[in-house]
Amino acid sequence: MTHFLKFLGMNARRRMLCIPAITGVLMLCHSCAGPGYGKLVNPFVGTGGHGHTFPGACYPFGMMQLSPDTQTEGWDACSGYHFSDTAILGFSHTHLSGTGVPDYCDFLVTPLRSDEGWPNFRLKGIPLTKGREEARAGYYRVNFPAEGIDAELTVGKRTGMHRYRFAGSRRRFVLLDLTHRDVLIGGCFTSWDSAGIRAFRRSTGWAKDQVLYFSARFSSPFTSIRYSEDSLKALLEFARADGSPLIIHTAISAVDSCGAEANLSDEWMHFGFDRMLKQTERTWNLHLGRIKAKSREPMRLRTFYTALYHTMIHPSLFQDADGRYRSMDGSIRQTQSDDHFTVFSLWDTYRAAHPLYQLAFPDYNDRFVRTFLRQFEASGYLPVWELAGNETWCMIGNHAIPVIANAFAAGEPRFDTALARKAVRGTLNAARHSGLRYMNKGFIAAEDEAESVSKTIENSLDLAAAAAIGVAVDVGPGAYAYRNLYNPASGFFQARSNNQFLGPFDPREVNFNYTEANAYQYLFGAHHDVGGMIRLFGGAKDFENRLDEIFIDTKELTGRQQADITGLIGQCAHGNEPSHHLAYLYNAVGRPDKAQDRIIQLRDGFYQNVPEGLIGNEDCGQMSAWYVFSALGFYPVHSFDGSFDMGCPSFDFASIKIPGRKAIRIRSRGGINGNRVERFDKNGRFPGTRFHLTGGDELEFDMGPVASRFPASTAHLTTGDGDLQPFVSKGSRTFQNHTEIALDVADGAPVEYCFDTLGEIPRIYHKPLAVDSETSLFFRRVNKHKTQPWQFAKFAPKPVGYKLSLGCMYANAYAASGPEALIDGLLGGPDFRDGNWQGYQGQDFMAELHFDTLKTAVSGSVRFFKDERSWIMLPKAVWLEFSTDGSTFQSLGPIKPKHSPEPDLAGVSVYEFSFQRMCRALRIRAGYPGPMPPGHPGEGGTSWIFCDEIIIHH
Repeated sequence: MTHFLKFLGMNARRRMLCIPAITGVLMLCHSCAGPGYGKLVNPFVGTGGHGHTFPGACYPFGMMQLSPDTQTEGWDACSGYHFSDTAILGFSHTHLSGTGVPDYCDFLVTPLRSDEGWPNFRLKGIPLTKGREEARAGYYRVNFPAEGIDAELTVGKRTGMHRYRFAGSRRRFVLLDLTHRDVLIGGCFTSWDSAGIRAFRRSTGWAKDQVLYFSARFSSPFTSIRYSEDSLKALLEFARADGSPLIIHTAISAVDSCGAEANLSDEWMHFGFDRMLKQTERTWNLHLGRIKAKSREPMRLRTFYTALYHTMIHPSLFQDADGRYRSMDGSIRQTQSDDHFTVFSLWDTYRAAHPLYQLAFPDYNDRFVRTFLRQFEASGYLPVWELAGNETWCMIGNHAIPVIANAFAAGEPRFDTALARKAVRGTLNAARHSGLRYMNKGFIAAEDEAESVSKTIENSLDLAAAAAIGVAVDVGPGAYAYRNLYNPASGFFQARSNNQFLGPFDPREVNFNYTEANAYQYLFGAHHDVGGMIRLFGGAKDFENRLDEIFIDTKELTGRQQADITGLIGQCAHGNEPSHHLAYLYNAVGRPDKAQDRIIQLRDGFYQNVPEGLIGNEDCGQMSAWYVFSALGFYPVHSFDGSFDMGCPSFDFASIKIPGRKAIRIRSRGGINGNRVERFDKNGRFPGTRFHLTGGDELEFDMGPVASRFPASTAHLTTGDGDLQPFVSKGSRTFQNHTEIALDVADGAPVEYCFDTLGEIPRIYHKPLAVDSETSLFFRRVNKHKTQPWQFAKFAPKPVGYKLSLGCMYANAYAASGPEALIDGLLGGPDFRDGNWQGYQGQDFMAELHFDTLKTAVSGSVRFFKDERSWIMLPKAVWLEFSTDGSTFQSLGPIKPKHSPEPDLAGVSVYEFSFQRMCRALRIRAGYPGPMPPGHPGEGGTSWIFCDEIIIHH
């Protein structure tokens, strides 16, 4: 789940829709025409709440997503549509399914019955009456009775069709808008004639440089065309309605106008809307039919096939019919006989969506991997979160690597394996993302990278995946680095700064040591090394107890508000990906009964056939992939070794059939509802609770009222070794007179150390070390080969001679070291999330320094941070005041920054001051910068001031 908006403080409450609205959609969906599995799909699922899906027409993994837009701003506008809205702005040609950041919605087309107010009218949308929409796989329809307009949409592989019916003999207009949604860098209508129009737009949003071309042909010639003053909107008028519909066949291309024309010609059907719809429905039925499920409960099937449908919207085709595509370096390239794709939400989808593709759609997954390799050749690294040929660098990890490793594990990879290994090695060695360059010390420290705990854990998984395909890179302890952030005193993975575990520590606190999560939600994050976690936590029983704890700890989350953390059962947040495998971990300690209890609770409670039927963002198929697997009866806890963990099936029978291969069959006996697994066999024998699948396999579940206690599979207990790194267990980083430093290592290994320089002979640590002056301490685990990394910690006396008092209150989530953080001698770095910056929202800043003695001259500086993307603004002004008695202050006027970041960049602004006055106290005031300005994604929202440090020179 992308977290670009995690600073916004949004209300994460789920808006409940009225029963009549939900019922209306269900009735429409039940009445959908069309044969096969597509009629079971309800595209409205996830369009309410915070699912961020859209209801329009799309093709399996196709190029175009033709759908209505109802809003363009705010977190719930990520897909362009929200079920609660009451007007439709028009229909655009690209949409993202379930992301946490808005983008796409290119080339808006709006049918109108009047040109009133043109060209100065602001489109407010066509009023929408709920119950007037209909959708199924490949098809969308809406009726606007007040306007006398009926609109239908369908798509092919690369193109789409609009069909508009205007009642009576009314005038007919169509508005084409190039300015809709993302900020336009450039655009124009490139050519037109009475039968068609072509356009171009280049925009910046989440994808910093998106290029798209558009071509449209009309079933009736337009009689006039008028442009807005900026020539970026065109109003086309057609002859009055004569009973025949107006059909618009549209195409897009990221390459050029010729590419859009080629796509249009390749799928040209002479405006045969019904013909295109029929072909697309047939294609959806073939794709959905790769997994055949049978159930006595139709609603289960609807939920299942809707989930399966959602897994096949992205990744999306990004290559024209002539084989050309826009590459990651901006060049135009061509594949010989392959498809090239875009929209890779890999932090989400490596967990279950890509394993699902590998199991049921391996032909597509091979194409996705081949796309990765072409992206590597163009850019020098594998994708992280690629969108429209742009690397967004969103989220953490390099999770194309486990996708590639899982494809290896499946056998017979249909891609260049040598190039794949080269791409993995090159990506890891480049260390451009996710703090990899800091991993050589054995973990990522909080002072080096924000979200250091999550990054360490997920980098460990990527390194394990690389090792699984024979790619060894020298990055510390690799797959086992995550263990170095385990604090045996708290029993959680914690951030380390100055080689000390940060405190005070609250495992429920959502802060920037974790990615969209707290310590509970990343406690089991190393799902590539379940055996290692069992050992680290003290054994199977302790591991089981920790799992119990995460599901039953119902205390409220603390820290910053995070809209992505939804679907809470205790501290398990099923609405976000780090929690998706938690229920299945009970198998690892021989408690599949507990696993099944939680799986059923999650599956049946959080997936419903209603607009609010997803508990969190769909995230390009990951949320639904969890359901698809869990309904079938298994799940890929280990995401890259091709294995699956036993669950609890929803169906009496299911099969997975890939063209040209034998089917995998899943049978359940004894009833499903409320029942648990009493016996489980694969091909007639118990395979363990972790197993592999191949064509021809048969899984059999005997169901009953009480689950059997199957033994833990030995697959769960395998683990590797990685030397744990020592840490500072006691000692104040800054101190008044002196401090005592204690060193420790979780497994009790001996530690050696030296002070200030590595040139001296190391000594073996035996007892705490006392220091009373600025000290640098080097220490490491004793190893006869001297191969362990040196760890480093620095200790220094606090600034003396003055005390601090604050006239404002900092936010708990940005407290730094507490009340004296602004004079603790620790400077905030280039990332406001490093734990040293203090944050103040919606208020003026005021701090007083009271000196121990009367000063005749004072000089110093105060530092503020700016990151407008994260709502952090520089103060409106900074004023300096002094006092000779400590209570009455006089103004010295405003002070200006001596050093500031570039206008569009984030960074530190330093305000320096110096004056010759008798002074007993000093006051610094900084004015609240006001709401976020117009044009900002958070326009009107409450901004922040971030401060650290106030430095006084004596």
